[in-house]
Amino acid sequence: MTVVLAFSFLLKELLRRFRVPVVVSQILAGILLGLPLLKSLVFSGDSLSSVELLSQLGITFLLFLAGWEIDFRKVIRYAGDVLLIAFSSALLPFVLGFLFIYLLYGESLLAAGYDPVIVALVFGVSLSVTSEATKVKVLADLGKLKTKLAAIMLGAGTLDDIIEVLALASVLALVHVGGGVDLYMIPVDIILFGLFILLSFKVLSNVLKYVERKETDVDLFLLVLIIMFGMVGLSDILGLGYLIGAIAGGFTLQWIVSRKRHKTRREKFEEEEIFEGVKLVALSFLAPFFFLNIGLNFSLDYLFVNPLLLAGALVVAFAGKILGTLMVKPFTKLTWRQLYLVGWAMNSRGAVELIIALTAYSYQLIPGEVFSILVVTSLATTLTFPFVIQRHINRNPKIMD
Repeated sequence: MTVVLAFSFLLKELLRRFRVPVVVSQILAGILLGLPLLKSLVFSGDSLSSVELLSQLGITFLLFLAGWEIDFRKVIRYAGDVLLIAFSSALLPFVLGFLFIYLLYGESLLAAGYDPVIVALVFGVSLSVTSEATKVKVLADLGKLKTKLAAIMLGAGTLDDIIEVLALASVLALVHVGGGVDLYMIPVDIILFGLFILLSFKVLSNVLKYVERKETDVDLFLLVLIIMFGMVGLSDILGLGYLIGAIAGGFTLQWIVSRKRHKTRREKFEEEEIFEGVKLVALSFLAPFFFLNIGLNFSLDYLFVNPLLLAGALVVAFAGKILGTLMVKPFTKLTWRQLYLVGWAMNSRGAVELIIALTAYSYQLIPGEVFSILVVTSLATTLTFPFVIQRHINRNPKIMD
């Protein structure tokens, strides 16, 4: 842990002089520490498991933080844009990814003993995903989490997470390997999860009032953690994945806090202090492990597996998300530049694509070559987004609103 945090910190400070975003420097730290010589010196099997655990906690805290800080009233206000962008930016890359693999690589897959349709489905699903945690960290660093475009980016991304669960469950159901969830039960599980949040609102509000009357804010911080992990656990048990639960937990807490009337100055101060505490834990301690873990899952060998196939996959990945977002222009008041920026945000795939790729690979649904390509596209799309959004905000500070 000492080596990981120190190396991440030093590389971040070194690259900051060249205006490299923090997220990028932390992923690069993971790539460097993942080189065979350094990896053998720094990590053992147990320590790699610890990095994986801290990485998952990092995703959880970042998404919980987003749900707590993002203005959900803006998400509701721009629900039309959110729905259109979520659907369009997921559909086009899925279709392009499916056709790309099936038409250009289908015969080779068949000869190798793989089902071209299944491989193409997994590939399409992987390209249709988006990563909320990466967007949250970048937007938090830039101080733009409460803006209009941030609400649209994260709202559309959350819907994409639900689409991803449905799509991956469908693929697993097709080959009868079981995804830990019945496909027909997913809509029911979503409704049950929503009902639980509504029913628990009054209970959580009363508990929060009780805890706030006490002098110590340690119990208040503990209650926040209980709400977060409770939502994450319930969402995971229902088969919706812990990412959705983390965002929902943040939304729930924000909803409870915003509904309180006649708050004393002390209560307002405590709420702000607890939020800053969660933010401090998430950004300074856990987030570096999440982004470093992305880098650790990358190998330079992946770049040389099939260069032509990799180049084509990158074109499909980038074009699918950006063009898919731009397609909604006739139905929205967002400008072309705003949609273009949202497209880049939706293009950031991060660990979500890696999770899907690794799941499919472990079930032997895709060959190592396709898995390698998905790892590279995940890394490439994640690395580019921070540069693009930073550049656009520097040129036009008001673009996010």
